[in-house]
Amino acid sequence: MNLELAKHIENEINNKLHRKLVFKWQTIGGGSINSTYKISAESFNYFVKINNISVFENGFKEEALGLKFLKTHGAITPKIISEGIFKGNIYLVLSWIDSIFETNKFWQNFAIQLANLHQNKSEKFGLNYSNFMGQLVQKNTFFNDFPAFFIENRLKPQVKLAFSKDLLQIKELKQFESLYTQLDSFIPKEKPCAVHGDLWSGNFIAAPNNKAVFIDPAVYYGHREIDLAMSLLFGGFSEEFYKIYKEIYPLEKDFNFRKDIYNLYPLLIHLNLFGKSYLRSVKTIVSQF
Repeated sequence: MNLELAKHIENEINNKLHRKLVFKWQTIGGGSINSTYKISAESFNYFVKINNISVFENGFKEEALGLKFLKTHGAITPKIISEGIFKGNIYLVLSWIDSIFETNKFWQNFAIQLANLHQNKSEKFGLNYSNFMGQLVQKNTFFNDFPAFFIENRLKPQVKLAFSKDLLQIKELKQFESLYTQLDSFIPKEKPCAVHGDLWSGNFIAAPNNKAVFIDPAVYYGHREIDLAMSLLFGGFSEEFYKIYKEIYPLEKDFNFRKDIYNLYPLLIHLNLFGKSYLRSVKTIVSQF
């Protein structure tokens, strides 16, 4: 841990609290990209995320904007305490959220919360700034229809990157081109809505009040099935979650058929970040269509 950076972060917190606390730093698990800590002093607890500016040139600005986007649309998020850049290091300080085991009541509440988030509509698919999925840039150029948005902003950039890394070959490129021509017939027509964008089990916290706290967003106005498909990619949530969501906000038929198309995007992200262990999943899905 960079002691000068730690002192800078503590000073920022103390200035906001009008105190002179000395914090204890504890390393915690927080993914494969950033260094993460819990820092504590007296009754004050915070979550701190740190990285090098070479990873995210704007610091954690886009993540902070994403949390504000979610909060503006009614979602529960940690409070942003501080975000900035210090001597080549970037940091984000959030309020600490205690977690509990996910109860049936939690999953019911989470389904309601997500359905409510998806009720926030927009006129176009996209967002007025780019952000990140993992550590890869996520373009959010506006489009009037979701298939075009998904092809141009999601699939094509990742396919191009994977091809440049020799992870995909000409055969797969041709299969993707064929898939692009079919997407409009597969995906239901819905108005753009606010989405989390990276909704898997590591990106929410089950809080003591049995409500979900949304973290690590990759937000934009998209198709709501994106969030539901992503939630199923790495094992899925409780059956109660999907049952309640569908009761509140029913899905069009054949979602289970479509979910693999949506999940091509996060799988391509993982392919480009972590290598060939994700190649079979990508090839299987794209060859199906």
